[in-house]
Amino acid sequence: MLRLLSVLALTACAVVGTSSPNTKVVKSGEDFELSPTETAIVDQGAVTLTLVKVNEDSRCPIDVQCVWAGDVALALLVGTNSNARNPSTIHTNLDPRTTIADGYKIEAVSVQPAPRSQSTIPQSSYRITFRVSRQ
Repeated sequence: MLRLLSVLALTACAVVGTSSPNTKVVKSGEDFELSPTETAIVDQGAVTLTLVKVNEDSRCPIDVQCVWAGDVALALLVGTNSNARNPSTIHTNLDPRTTIADGYKIEAVSVQPAPRSQSTIPQSSYRITFRVSRQ
């Protein structure tokens, strides 16, 4: 009996998506943070968002004075209950700044860490704050 309960518990976690340490369960309208390869399940699976990687980071380093703030391009996989996961790219300062999936707007709110002029940010160090909201 204990073995059956263990199997059922593991199956339930796999269905919800919480069995992976790279998966977060969130509600629409709430800000949440993802690193590359992490996934968020929004509103019980209405939207699934995976941050694949940071494609480009041209932000002005914090130790330099720039004319333009720069931009970050984010590679995403976006899925919904009605569609398979599709690739998408959004930006922080260029268009498109958002993507829409089944009535949910996906946007990047902030990008950490801030760049420095003498170093490159490894993919694993990025922390992107997203907001997925109903339209």
